[in-house]
Amino acid sequence: MMTKQQRIIQWLNIFLLIINTSAFVTFLLMNRQNTTEHDERFSSDEFLRTELELTPDQFRKISGLNSEVFRLYQVYLDKKCELNFELIDELSSEKPSDAKMDSLSVRIGQLDAALKKQTVRHFKNVKSVCTEEQCLLLDQLLKEMLDAGEQCKYCNKIDCARRDQLKNK
Repeated sequence: MMTKQQRIIQWLNIFLLIINTSAFVTFLLMNRQNTTEHDERFSSDEFLRTELELTPDQFRKISGLNSEVFRLYQVYLDKKCELNFELIDELSSEKPSDAKMDSLSVRIGQLDAALKKQTVRHFKNVKSVCTEEQCLLLDQLLKEMLDAGEQCKYCNKIDCARRDQLKNK
């Protein structure tokens, strides 16, 4: 028969085993997600290659043009992530500074603008290599991406007049 102390130690061991197992599984899942995130650019490029029926030469040119775009995009995303955490830290501090939060918000907005400019640059690079027919197809793909859900991606309205105008173009 086990003593009370032995039972406590046994339950503690089981508890620690569960924690270690869940930490290990979490670690494995996080590594798998990180791999997927790094391959996102390539899956996006592959999607465009397939949908636009890009030639190997066109694809190579686009990849060359967009290497700097994707590098900058990642730098901006990393900095935006860092600033978002700074904003959360400031907001959750004992005495949050409005001036600091305003400054962080402005910087985050500037990074959003920089990210949008890189996205525009990416699609301009793609269009610069495409034939007229491929450009029309790319325009259609972009419109479909904008119309992906029931709500407008930008204003969250179901009945967005701007989105309806874009559909009719």
